Amino acid sequence: MSLLNSSHTPQLVTTDGEIIPDGWTLLADEETTGVDGPYVLGFDRALKELDGLNGHYGIRVNPGDDVRLLLPFIEKITLIEVSFPGYRDGRGYSTARILREEGYTGAIRAVGDVLRDQLFLMLRCGFSEFLVKDKDPVQAIAAAKSRFSVFYQGAADTNRPVWALRHTVES
Repeated sequence: MSLLNSSHTPQLVTTDGEIIPDGWTLLADEETTGVDGPYVLGFDRALKELDGLNGHYGIRVNPGDDVRLLLPFIEKITLIEVSFPGYRDGRGYSTARILREEGYTGAIRAVGDVLRDQLFLMLRCGFSEFLVKDKDPVQAIAAAKSRFSVFYQGAADTNRPVWALRHTVES
């Protein structure tokens, strides 16, 4: 695991640039009581327990976890935290895109080593919240959203690729 790349305190910010409180508690695999919810369960624990749980939960997904295994329980999942243990590990981008392409509409939060330079691509992949270490996370989100006005490829966001803008289908 790499050291985080910023000395700033992490702040939770949405795609709209709003700083929000984090009311979720990550439960250790052995924790059962004494913690106020809402809860974020580890991936393996979630796979074992989600079938029998009622209500809405959060899940922490680490690199290498197959997020497709959560799809049968998607209605019970309110938040999916995607862990970035180091800025060089990009598997979390695929996790977010898979979730959006499979119809998940809940919050997808990037946690860990989340840097300003990654926000643009995270937005394109479908992340909706970012626990980012930056001196001005609101400005970082605004800069990421305005970085490019056209795109060459489709993504999980709603932006149409430039080729689709040039070659519209006639009805």
